[in-house]
Amino acid sequence: MHQKLFDEFHQYLQKEEKDKAVVFALDLLKNQTLSIEQLYQDLLTPALTMFECEEKDEEICIWKEHFRTSIIRTILESSYLYIVERAKQVPKKNKKVVVLTPAFEYHEIGVIMVAHYLLLEGFDASYIGANTPKHDILSAIRAYHPDFVALSVTTPYNIVITKQVTDEIKRFFPEVKIILGGQAFASNESTHSIQYDYLFKSIEDLKTFGKEVSR
Repeated sequence: MHQKLFDEFHQYLQKEEKDKAVVFALDLLKNQTLSIEQLYQDLLTPALTMFECEEKDEEICIWKEHFRTSIIRTILESSYLYIVERAKQVPKKNKKVVVLTPAFEYHEIGVIMVAHYLLLEGFDASYIGANTPKHDILSAIRAYHPDFVALSVTTPYNIVITKQVTDEIKRFFPEVKIILGGQAFASNESTHSIQYDYLFKSIEDLKTFGKEVSR
């Protein structure tokens, strides 16, 4: 981890200095100080997971967390041009992936990162949104004809709806492979009742998946 860079970036976030945080992150890419993967893994991900609310801010804690999330989302969206340029240099796999979170799941930063990583692995990856109802997921499969559907779930309560979605996908589109990821699946027991083909617990799992598909 690039601790010194993270500490400076984290200071901007704590002070809620959005402009400085965004410019700092994008300059790291522009100057090739960090790669996309390093920026995401060493700065953005820990900035989210290490969020703590001070006691004096308890009443506005949720608002402050949402504001930090909005800063990081802006960085992700602004870095997309770097993703596009990198992806041009990667051999295409001719495999399509639809990336989303199911209904009632609003945590989307991680799944946006996954979509970007898949692009860098040569996949045709489309992020279609958070809180996606089951019927919209099935409609997207009919429209996009993907080879894979990637579902990210952060909140354990949403495992039930995820099972319903995966059951429907396997029922109507048995040829489509299902990828699961997110903090809700940190425990192996959480996947026991769900139909799936791949489980991403780290970027290494995603890269291994990319190599397997290339074979």
